[in-house]
Amino acid sequence: MKNEEKNGKNGQKTGKKKLLFILLGAGFGIFLLLLGSGWFTAQNSVEAPAEISRQEELETYRKETEKRIAELCGAVAGVSRVQVSATLSGGFETVYATETRNGTTVYATIGSGSSAKALVVSQNPPEIIGIGVVCRGGGDPAIRGTLTALLSSAFRVPSNRINIAEAG
Repeated sequence: MKNEEKNGKNGQKTGKKKLLFILLGAGFGIFLLLLGSGWFTAQNSVEAPAEISRQEELETYRKETEKRIAELCGAVAGVSRVQVSATLSGGFETVYATETRNGTTVYATIGSGSSAKALVVSQNPPEIIGIGVVCRGGGDPAIRGTLTALLSSAFRVPSNRINIAEAG
């Protein structure tokens, strides 16, 4: 009688162990499927650094443009101690390749499925829409006119959007 009770308890323990291993294996399999599908990847953390780098790229472009303007103004006779502020129209403009299919224009892509990406043709810098210059000699009408004409032609900014002031 004692042997039958032992076999019954062992049989239940063995059955519970098998069930436990099956459930653990199924859970692990589901985990692997979710991992492979990208369920656990952080989508937002991938996009945020790209956004930050675009802002940094825009700020770097603005500073380089202001430096070029200051160097150009400083080369004019009678001008010194130049400080410049440039206003940009926005961010960089990305131009994508397009193609016409059945009378409809669509973006040309590279790759297929979820890895398809639009084909970039060019990236145009933002337009300079205003320039402010403070410099020694900026109070002289002749120098002011020379600088306005120079900046207008060099950077394609209308003369009414360029302001030259005398440094204090």
